[in-house]
Amino acid sequence: MHMTKPLLLALSLASALAAAAPATPADDAFRLGQALLREGKLEEAAEALEEAVELAPAHAEAHHLLGAAYGRQAQAASMFGKLRLVGKIKDEFERAVELAPESVDYRESLLQFYAMAPSVAGGGVDKARVQAAEIAKRDPAKGDLAYATIARVEGKPEEALARVQAASAKRPDDARLGLQVGILMQDMKRYDDAFAHFQRTVARDPLLLGAWYQIGRTAVLSNSRHAEGEAALKKYLSAKPGEQDPPLAAAHWRLGMLYELMGKPAEARAEYQGALKLDPDHAESKAALKKLK
Repeated sequence: MHMTKPLLLALSLASALAAAAPATPADDAFRLGQALLREGKLEEAAEALEEAVELAPAHAEAHHLLGAAYGRQAQAASMFGKLRLVGKIKDEFERAVELAPESVDYRESLLQFYAMAPSVAGGGVDKARVQAAEIAKRDPAKGDLAYATIARVEGKPEEALARVQAASAKRPDDARLGLQVGILMQDMKRYDDAFAHFQRTVARDPLLLGAWYQIGRTAVLSNSRHAEGEAALKKYLSAKPGEQDPPLAAAHWRLGMLYELMGKPAEARAEYQGALKLDPDHAESKAALKKLK
């Protein structure tokens, strides 16, 4: 359809006005919640996101992020705290999927909840399978990953690995998806295979920081190839990880564990302290320091 200059001008003006429209209070609360969650301020993040969904009940992304905030709170909570939060996590993830049923990300979060939560808390593998089927309709590779999650929960590591390898084959250029293959090898204690997988990964893409981290993690889990793991973790710590990469505090903690295995307690202590400097609430480093003699 041919557009006249006045019509084009009007459309351009409308677009500019829409871009310049002031954020709503719900938008402001949502963005504040996002920022607080990135900073690890979980209670404040949840409060801001609760305000966002109260102001805009149909804000699917706010419901999803609120569920994630509750989930992170639950990880560090007491048993009573976990019980208090589990229903909230379920409700927010389900609401996000209800509002945006085409979102694979929202369905993945709901699947993770169903797969991990006990039936008395609203979880269940059957419910997870329903989400996996819906994900597979929309994204076959992520569908494989969804079924891999279920296989892991059911204690079927070989099936999980086959599913992840299938997903990676569907997306050979997705390096982060390829990392999941090596992580499953770690879980299966196939450490030589994991080392080889991550080494091939960094040979292809030296800038993929997550692979360097996983080399260090494999060295810790296998208690082998210490020098290789040390070099990989130091490389990771010298860079700036992305949002999807493990935080630097986790890398300091892993390096501290590695130094303990190497019989270097002073160096291990320094790494645990480095982790706590970055994240004062890093529970694993706190526990490691208490045990370190």
